Amino acid sequence: MRFIPCLFLAVALSTQITAQQPASLDSKVSAILARMNGNDPHTREAAFTQMMALVREGQKRTAGSGDAAALVGFFKQHPEQADRIKLGLIQLLKADNADFQGEKTPPGTYAEHDTEHYAEVVNVVSSLNDERAVPALVDAMTTGGMAQQSLLKYGDKAIGPVLAQLKSSDDMVRSSALNMGIALLEQRNDPASNAQIKELIRSSLADESMIVRRTAVQQIGCLEDRQNFVPLLKEIAKTDPQTLPGKALDSGGGNEFYPVRYDARRVLRDIQNNEGCRR
Repeated sequence: MRFIPCLFLAVALSTQITAQQPASLDSKVSAILARMNGNDPHTREAAFTQMMALVREGQKRTAGSGDAAALVGFFKQHPEQADRIKLGLIQLLKADNADFQGEKTPPGTYAEHDTEHYAEVVNVVSSLNDERAVPALVDAMTTGGMAQQSLLKYGDKAIGPVLAQLKSSDDMVRSSALNMGIALLEQRNDPASNAQIKELIRSSLADESMIVRRTAVQQIGCLEDRQNFVPLLKEIAKTDPQTLPGKALDSGGGNEFYPVRYDARRVLRDIQNNEGCRR
């Protein structure tokens, strides 16, 4: 019966060896994704850093290589992990959008390293070439840069979600949606889209926000038939009610600065002098 102690010893050694083995890639990814999906923004930030470190692990670094190249290389090596990581990154951007773009987020809530993290997440998700990222990128389009470039790449698939943001209660979101929507429609380059661009501009000139009206006036300056808007621009240059402290550089508006009127006068001068589009 001496085999019994030997059996116990074998089981104990097997358990010890198993405990000492490194965690599998699948379990590592699962643990990181769970933290990336948490409610605490700093926990998500730390998890994202861990995820990108895992992605870069064991890969050769070359000059100019970044997160996008690292992800491509990692997905080639581990295709079974690609979809879950992509969805995890997209979900992370959605959560970060709510934190960084939310109207209820007081200024100064986040430190510089937090905003750098957000920018990196936007860039990483923009590099995924996955149309499931479109809604998250639309919510991030006020950041400009990569988010907007990526939306242009998605073309028609992004037009609906972008134009829907013209109903947002946030002035900056509506302004970004107008610019982005026009850029997407311009890519179509057909009569119906050109007509829709003009309608978007006209409706946005009636927006309650000075920011949106200024964007609409600036967009007029980039239309091929902008000459047709001269009467409307002249009206805006005389009647837009929004004032800001200061005085217009072109002496228009007396002792008060009317920013939308100022923009309208500038576009009128550009049209008269045959100056190019300013965006």
